[in-house]
Amino acid sequence: MGWEQTAMTPEQKKSNRRLGLILGSVALIFCLGFVVRMVVLGH
Repeated sequence: MGWEQTAMTPEQKKSNRRLGLILGSVALIFCLGFVVRMVVLGH
């Protein structure tokens, strides 16, 4: 079971990168929404 962590196939790297991009974009959208809400509530 330990071999899965040591040897990463290109497909795993691709899925990991896609997952990272999805998480990053979700976090970015969340932060932007929070900032917009703060600005709107501030005014």
